[in-house]
Amino acid sequence: MSAFTLSVMRNSNVAYLHRMREQIQLDPPYQRQGAVWSVEKKRLLIDSLLNGFDIPKIYLHEHATPIEVDGRRVRFSLIDGRQRLEAIWGFLDGEFALADDFTLLEDGAAGAAGKTFNELEQSDDLIAAFLTSINLDVCVIRTDDIELIEEMFSRLNEAVPLNAAEKRNGRGGVLRPIVRELVTHPFFTDKVPFDNTRYRHFDLALKFMLWAEAGRPVDAKKRQLDEFWDDNKSAASEMSGVQTRVASALDVMAPVFEDNDRLLANVGMISVYFLAFDRRLRHGQPIPQRHALLQFNIVRSLESFEREESLSPTMKDYLEFDSLAQRMTDGYALEFRLEVLDRYLNAHA
Repeated sequence: MSAFTLSVMRNSNVAYLHRMREQIQLDPPYQRQGAVWSVEKKRLLIDSLLNGFDIPKIYLHEHATPIEVDGRRVRFSLIDGRQRLEAIWGFLDGEFALADDFTLLEDGAAGAAGKTFNELEQSDDLIAAFLTSINLDVCVIRTDDIELIEEMFSRLNEAVPLNAAEKRNGRGGVLRPIVRELVTHPFFTDKVPFDNTRYRHFDLALKFMLWAEAGRPVDAKKRQLDEFWDDNKSAASEMSGVQTRVASALDVMAPVFEDNDRLLANVGMISVYFLAFDRRLRHGQPIPQRHALLQFNIVRSLESFEREESLSPTMKDYLEFDSLAQRMTDGYALEFRLEVLDRYLNAHA
């Protein structure tokens, strides 16, 4: 069993942690894609510190040897507490002020209300000094076993529900670096009109990998994605070819779409587009252009106004295409929607 020790950081006051922040990696691979805290939530944290309330522990992984991250050497990787540290550092850096109704519970003093840290240093230096002298509860884990760190991260976050993509990312494995690389593709960074909050891009990229390996639309529900992730934890060579195939499809998709394209606003349609582009690339068929995909949406919208009894088989397919839109991870629904889009593209090539 790998060596594992846990200790309390000896010097963990706010000022010291602020000074050593360059030595802390805030976003190791197992970290969840946390939502950005609102200013109100950050203010509440500073309020809690100044009024003596406990805040949750911060967990750091201390590397036996400093590692290189973005051109700097870091001693620690953050396991838990990113938003808390960033809020504290943000206040010290003057990014936000205390709430306008801030008061010290001990004596009811409200002189610090609405002030930034720099303003506190000028007018209420005792409060500023008190804040920077507060010792945070920081636990330091020392181990060379990254799986133990990932397990600790998952356990610490069980109280804050992680979605399926966040849990998979926390488990590590061969697919994690592959998926992380795929989501840096311009298709995700420039064309998809929503960000990677809570690993939405990661989830899509993993589905693309699953479908590329299967060579067809298959169920991509939580169970199938979890099995795909865990079954391929050590099959790096096998997954390399699948990654290349997904990347090739993204290479031809990206030029077709506009930046922040509204055609990509729906996750279900992104899945169908990927399947269509991947199939056409493999079969040497023409790659669809944006105007054809846009026209497909327009035609379906127009046909929906017809009376159902007067609909042609094609029009009925369009209605079924839309009725299956909520079944975004169902293999049958994906196959049907792919066939409908494919027939339209072939008929209007």
